[in-house]
Amino acid sequence: MLNVVVTATGPLFTLDEAKVHLNVLHADDDTNIEVLSNAAVAAVLQHCNIATVPEGDIPEAAFKVASLIVLSVLYGGGQLDAARLPASARMLVDPYRWLRV
Repeated sequence: MLNVVVTATGPLFTLDEAKVHLNVLHADDDTNIEVLSNAAVAAVLQHCNIATVPEGDIPEAAFKVASLIVLSVLYGGGQLDAARLPASARMLVDPYRWLRV
């Protein structure tokens, strides 16, 4: 089960949604996909300096898609730059980013 939640309502996306996004038809990688999904959502939240996804359909959609983009990078064996998410993911979530001063 994916552990990262949108406030208190449930997972940001399901394992099945992640597998569709990754074009994975088999169950062999389910555990790996769940782990990478949690890491992807955590990376997006960390980028924004927040603990939960903001409420609302638009923020939830932005965080979901950004997390799926990061998941694609991780599942494909790519590495995330420690300081930056992929540009397309940043574009979606930067409006929700809390900057520390």
